[in-house]
Amino acid sequence: MTETRVPLLSITDLAVEFRTRTGTVQALDQVSLHVMRGETVALVGESGSGKSVLAYTVMGLLDAAGTVTRGQISCGGLDLRTADAETLAQQRGVRCR
Repeated sequence: MTETRVPLLSITDLAVEFRTRTGTVQALDQVSLHVMRGETVALVGESGSGKSVLAYTVMGLLDAAGTVTRGQISCGGLDLRTADAETLAQQRGVRCR
């Protein structure tokens, strides 16, 4: 019998854009990341590459000018894209279950 492991954090095909005075800026495109329980993952990239935008999006703290245009984010099976503000606030700072 094989055990099915569910990722602690799962980000699939995420895309985020920002409205600016001069138009729309694509901040993230096709970002996928799956972190299993007990894994340690580091995001490394140049300044402006989207590391902070990714973190803010996962936490539900994306700036009002930002929009998630595509993708899925789940933490311990909870769909973070569709969770209400109260549920997201309860999840912040708590390990995903």
